[in-house]
Amino acid sequence: MNTITVSLAMVAMLVFSASATPCSDLCSAECALALQACQFSGTLGDLCATENNICQKDCAASCNCVDSCAEKCGSAFTTCKGDGADLLKVESCSLNFEVCETQCGTQCEMQTYNEAVKALIPGV
Repeated sequence: MNTITVSLAMVAMLVFSASATPCSDLCSAECALALQACQFSGTLGDLCATENNICQKDCAASCNCVDSCAEKCGSAFTTCKGDGADLLKVESCSLNFEVCETQCGTQCEMQTYNEAVKALIPGV
């Protein structure tokens, strides 16, 4: 019976991951699959919930930058390229998009890192 449950969970995860694009959706689905696999063994007890909590927090920290920068830079790219008829403009907008993603991601990751350090070491 547990084998069927795990198989169904894996199929659901694959279907979900094929249709989900934001980082947080994909990451959360991976955490859910790992939790079910852990619970399937039945020997780890509360450690499964602890591991899942760590996984979810890791997803939130990691995906915040990916999702927010994709939204910010993607909307700027869409506005910049217009209808896409001017190929040189589209190429220029693509380069601007790459620069935006790099700058936004770096800024966001540094801010997240600084916040994590401040949480670990009060008064910094």
